[in-house]
Amino acid sequence: MDENTAQILEGAAEGLAQAIHADYLAKMRAAGQTGHPGAVEWDALGEEFRASNRAQARSIAEKLSMAGFTCDAGDTSFPSVEAFDEPTTLLLAQSEHVRWMQEKLANGWTYAPVRDNGLKHHNMLVPYEQLPEADRQKDIDAVRNIIPLLKSVGLRVYRVK
Repeated sequence: MDENTAQILEGAAEGLAQAIHADYLAKMRAAGQTGHPGAVEWDALGEEFRASNRAQARSIAEKLSMAGFTCDAGDTSFPSVEAFDEPTTLLLAQSEHVRWMQEKLANGWTYAPVRDNGLKHHNMLVPYEQLPEADRQKDIDAVRNIIPLLKSVGLRVYRVK
């Protein structure tokens, strides 16, 4: 991973985490799914959910690097990328699901066919290919949101290889 990109994004991690959560909250509200414990404003959000948003924000540097991109504040002459192509989006969506599963497993969650937050059972702790289309779309949406998120904190993405 590009250490410079990691340092740039570490400084923006909290703002990115809050922006990730705001996007998630807006989507949950639009879908009428307001009963989820994560479907609350950032200030009311539990620490496990905040930490998850921060981890997703910090993972952006690794995702950019794996796909041959980096970011800066626009102070280089390389052309900006406005969106990832579909193969890159799919690669990064699969990577995001793996990251999310590792995070859940590290926090004591296990697979179960029916989700139970109290028991830390989750039905989406399966390989990406086994996810229902709606859940794959969540990972795709997270990837498609990377460039707009970075723009929201004054950064832009460009290809390095």
